[in-house]
Amino acid sequence: MKASFNWLKDFVDFDYQPREIAHMLTMAGLEVEAMEELDGDTVFEIGITPNRPDCLNIRGIARELSAIMETELKDISGQIEKTAGQGPPVEIESPDLCPRYSGRIITGVKPGPSPEWLSKRLESCGIRSTLNIVDVTNYVMLELGQPMHAFDLDSLSGKRIVVKKAGAITTFTTLDNEERNISGDTLLIWDGERPVAVAGIMGGQNTEVSDKTVNILLESAYFNPASIRRSSKYLNLSTESSYRFERGIDIEAVTFALDRASQLIAEIAGGDISELTDNYPVPYASKTIDLSFQRVNSVIGLDIDESFVEETLFNLGFNFIGNDGGISVTPPSFRNDVERDLDLIEEIARIYGYDKIPSTLPVMQMSAPPEHKKQEIVKTLKNLMIKAGFSEAINYSFLNPETLDALNLTADDRRRNLLYVRNPLRKEDSALRTTLVPALLNNVSLNLNRGERMLRLFEISSVFFSGDRKLPDEVVQLVCVNHKGQKASLWESSHDGFYDVKGAVENTFSALRITGVSFTRDSQQIEPYLHPGKSCAILLDNERIGSIGVLHPRVAEAFDIKGDISLAEIYDMERVLEAVNPRPSFSPLPRYPYVERDISILVDDGIAVSDIREEILNVDSAIIEAVNVFDIYKGKSIPENQKSIGFSIRYRSSEKTLTDSEVDELHSTITERLQKTLKAELRS
Repeated sequence: MKASFNWLKDFVDFDYQPREIAHMLTMAGLEVEAMEELDGDTVFEIGITPNRPDCLNIRGIARELSAIMETELKDISGQIEKTAGQGPPVEIESPDLCPRYSGRIITGVKPGPSPEWLSKRLESCGIRSTLNIVDVTNYVMLELGQPMHAFDLDSLSGKRIVVKKAGAITTFTTLDNEERNISGDTLLIWDGERPVAVAGIMGGQNTEVSDKTVNILLESAYFNPASIRRSSKYLNLSTESSYRFERGIDIEAVTFALDRASQLIAEIAGGDISELTDNYPVPYASKTIDLSFQRVNSVIGLDIDESFVEETLFNLGFNFIGNDGGISVTPPSFRNDVERDLDLIEEIARIYGYDKIPSTLPVMQMSAPPEHKKQEIVKTLKNLMIKAGFSEAINYSFLNPETLDALNLTADDRRRNLLYVRNPLRKEDSALRTTLVPALLNNVSLNLNRGERMLRLFEISSVFFSGDRKLPDEVVQLVCVNHKGQKASLWESSHDGFYDVKGAVENTFSALRITGVSFTRDSQQIEPYLHPGKSCAILLDNERIGSIGVLHPRVAEAFDIKGDISLAEIYDMERVLEAVNPRPSFSPLPRYPYVERDISILVDDGIAVSDIREEILNVDSAIIEAVNVFDIYKGKSIPENQKSIGFSIRYRSSEKTLTDSEVDELHSTITERLQKTLKAELRS
């Protein structure tokens, strides 16, 4: 918005220099972006924010200055000295888009050049002077913020106005001689037969005022801002009028601006002014906001005098009456942006001067938000994996569907029911992942191809499954991978990497105090991407929660991985987290010594060590304290398809010192049980 320094002085008396005025306006929230000199007059370029359409005119900016300077605003007269004849008929068919439309007829006008003072003021604000009648409408728009339009009355069919949508009309030729396509929802101004203007944007060529015009119809209206915004965008046409209408003008000032323009036209171009036609079906309803003086000082942080609050609001055009501890304020019709007491407090603060309010740091207790219990457990779990020698990997939540073929998944496997991404980062990674395994295997392959040999990686993250809800089911899983390559070492480590992974899982469960964990080699529960003879399922309270195993050779080949590689997978971390015992339990140190007995047996090779251990622990006795394996042997002197296993059993009573006879009797019971249930043979 351009504003002339001299024009502002018509509304406010002041002795300040232009730079001082620029500083005042900027500090009050109306940033002066530039200043220039035109014929001895300083012109300000002011950036008006979208919520302040009341300042898109000279009077609005002058009102701000009067409040800042605490001085009176000199207003202008909008009274018509005399009228002659009836006003034009006006019909509004779309009151939701045009709540108010006013008009006057001026007969016997003499179009011509404008006076020098008028043309100079227009040009200082960037508007070219044309005919005096058109110049007056532009002048009043800049002065009061109300766009207007003058029609050649004798070109109007029926000398009447109808405000309605375009309907079946698809094109319209505007003043700039452009035939424009219009939509059926575009609001138009019609005469008795045809459209004569695009409402709030531009008039039509068919009723343009020219130097031959004798009689005019002068309109002043309020149009729905959203409607003007849509039409302006559809037409790709923005004007000074549309710029103001789409931000919202003062609906209560429509007739005031009309009378101001009518009187100026009569003075400059002559003519007789008709009576007023004002179609205003639903008048503006004001609202009231209660403002507490105590709240003003609390929010601003200063002790501001009550008289300053009242005087500031009065100078800004607000009405108010006193109440208990404050005032009840009625915002003017041109300040629809003020809706609550904080808006009023902002007005007071900016007029007081933001630069006068001392800066203080807020006083508050700063503390990090407490972590959710499950977040703490996940963090503990990650630290346990890191202590076990694994490094955390973080991969994208997408996968290449072809990798599921490489995992040997069956056609009916749930993990093949993928959710595809419309705009994937890469064409190959077009689906949300249903398993973490492929990404970690790709990580291993990438590192092996770059010379690494010992790799331990883990990832705790989400996978996604389609469900009954609009959003996919999100499940947090854990996968850890161990590649045991050849590396120089001070000691020999000949065991398979499978045991490293299994040990890490067992230690993690133990550290989280999770009980009821067991392992089974049930072939029905083994993943297709694991070696069928070197893998097992992880059970929690006899419910399958994961798998451990050596990677299947065909899968390893598909991912270009060579060497000893094992992995463990937990399918649903929620189930594991629920089993965590948050509080450790303590028992007193034993008072009595333990007695240890060993037992060596021959069993079929297909019997799992865990099954034998479970049989021992299932013996009904309270003095079996621990069962540990100390030897497993297959080979020379052991029959084919059998293995020798040695167990160390620790016995202890919490009530007394055990005798040899008591231990021997229970140890014999255990031996007999193993011989009966597992067909075990006792080795000497």
